[in-house]
Amino acid sequence: MQAIKNLFKKFKRSELGAFALEYALILPVFLTLTLGSIEVGRILMVYSALEGAVTESTRISITGNIPDGYATVDAYIEDYVKDSLNNVGIDAGVEISMKVYDSFSDIGSEEPFTDENGDLTCNNGEFYTDVNGNSSWDVDMGATGAGGEENIMVMSINVELPYMMHGFIDAFTENPNINLGTSTAVRNEPYGGVAWTPSDAVLTCV
Repeated sequence: MQAIKNLFKKFKRSELGAFALEYALILPVFLTLTLGSIEVGRILMVYSALEGAVTESTRISITGNIPDGYATVDAYIEDYVKDSLNNVGIDAGVEISMKVYDSFSDIGSEEPFTDENGDLTCNNGEFYTDVNGNSSWDVDMGATGAGGEENIMVMSINVELPYMMHGFIDAFTENPNINLGTSTAVRNEPYGGVAWTPSDAVLTCV
């Protein structure tokens, strides 16, 4: 104990000791601010890439123009998005969604059905219109894909971006990733392609 007291006395009389103490107090704050700034900058960079990928993807969908070697607009858009995110170091945790609708008012709407039991769910042999043609009742009637001319296309991209500062972030959240996402809805131009047509088939729910 006396040795510790003597050490503190030396620090009191020593400018070098005072500097070391101040440095020890300031360093954690400085590192936190520096690494935090890098983390925020990285998140903004990835989000900017997301926004750019969605903007260009919707332009591709609107015009229907794709390079040689691609059979569908959907395939080209998926490759374009993945390449754009690869440029900012993201090669995993990417979810790309393209849904096509007949009108803007249909976005996010469920497939029409006869809710005979009033439970707001299609079941027990109730009839529904299989708008997206996948042979099952869906709470979102959108069909998968970019669609064709004059269809409505909703493009969404989500990225599970791992934090760089795991040790520090763990003190505030159990999630090691931050979810970044963006989406937009556009109407395709009448470019002469084949338009997606909603199905009018009536099926029964299980």
